[in-house]
Amino acid sequence: MGNDRYDAVVVGAGPAGSSAALTMAENNMSVLLLERGEYPGAKNVFGGTIYRQPTEIIVPAFWEEAPLERPITSEELWLLDNDSAVKIGFTGLRFAKPPYNKFTALRSKFDRWLADRAQKAGAHLVTNALVKDLIYEEYGARNRKVVGVLLGSGDRIYSDIVILAEGVTGNLAEIAGLRKKITPDSLTLYVKEILELPSDKIEERFNLEKGEGAILGMVGYPSSGAIGKGAVFTNKDSISIMVGAYLNQIIEKGLNPFMLMQRLKSHPIIKRLIEGAKTIEFQAHTIPKGGYKQIPRLSAPGLMVTGDAAVMIVGRRGTDLAMLAGKFAGETAAQAKAAHNFSEPLAAYDKKVSSSFFMHDIKAHRGTKDYYRRYPDADFLLTKAANDMAYEYFTVDMLPFNQKFEKIIGKIANLQPLPKTLADVYQGFFHWGVF
Repeated sequence: MGNDRYDAVVVGAGPAGSSAALTMAENNMSVLLLERGEYPGAKNVFGGTIYRQPTEIIVPAFWEEAPLERPITSEELWLLDNDSAVKIGFTGLRFAKPPYNKFTALRSKFDRWLADRAQKAGAHLVTNALVKDLIYEEYGARNRKVVGVLLGSGDRIYSDIVILAEGVTGNLAEIAGLRKKITPDSLTLYVKEILELPSDKIEERFNLEKGEGAILGMVGYPSSGAIGKGAVFTNKDSISIMVGAYLNQIIEKGLNPFMLMQRLKSHPIIKRLIEGAKTIEFQAHTIPKGGYKQIPRLSAPGLMVTGDAAVMIVGRRGTDLAMLAGKFAGETAAQAKAAHNFSEPLAAYDKKVSSSFFMHDIKAHRGTKDYYRRYPDADFLLTKAANDMAYEYFTVDMLPFNQKFEKIIGKIANLQPLPKTLADVYQGFFHWGVF
């Protein structure tokens, strides 16, 4: 390791961990950044979007040097049925120019770049490093403080602060007693393929100008009746396509994530977008979706938890929230070092997170999980109703409009009561998190 003691050890070199390490290194702290993969981003998957405003707080004007794919100018939500799609969308051409709005990106590239920024600021990165346990020091009658980490190799690394940015599958926060065991109904499982396709083909098929990007979010058909989503993201010369659902529903319904992907790719509308594209990578990833009730204690003496490990997810936003939470943790660590106190002052991190804009959103969404537990067919029924209505509306027939309208309303009523449909629309607006 080159050193067995640091001011801070960060476990996980994803967006949260690297942001924390960068912030601390910029504040003249000695930082060890540990990553269990071969390189930062080797084990990380996300939908594919980096948001400009939150990210430039971490690295100003990052778009001038970060390995980004395309600035997004067009977004659509598709209520996808077997052979049709009701589309809701927006195209904003001003988003194609600096300072932009958001970008598609590939984690294998972006995470390496962000970790490299932390290294250039002075952090020490070590890969292929598995953290097995935390090291404690007793103080007072019944108190203890985290003072380092134990690696799978048997090495002990000591520090004043440990920041856990280990992702949702890590168990150190659970071992430390900061969170309960995560159950399948609090996780979603997504699979992703990256399909190679020439840039001119991408621009032609998605109606884009050179260099512009688009995102398609899809509900209904992609998840085969489970609560989940599908999506397509345009990269420079590839397309990222994703599909997934709540893990407990995948298990209960006997769904195969690989087959969900094949099913989505074979949809007659999706086939037109990816025709001739060659699969160059296949990935899978679990995402915490437990919401506000699943957020763990964020700090303990000598310890903070951030990113996915802290369930910093709301709607489709996760990477930017992880980076902001990582920055908060790094700032708190720097303040603690200045005060020469690494116990109680770490509670300031909790206050930073609880007063953030994204915690307000996470709280506002806290009832979504319960709603979908009661109505697991909500997305399917809403998508079915929307497409049946659209077919009826756009079919040119010989009926007067008032009869046609009554026929459309009748189709909705045959599926479920109208108040339930309106409730599904309301919940879907928050759950899908497309825009």
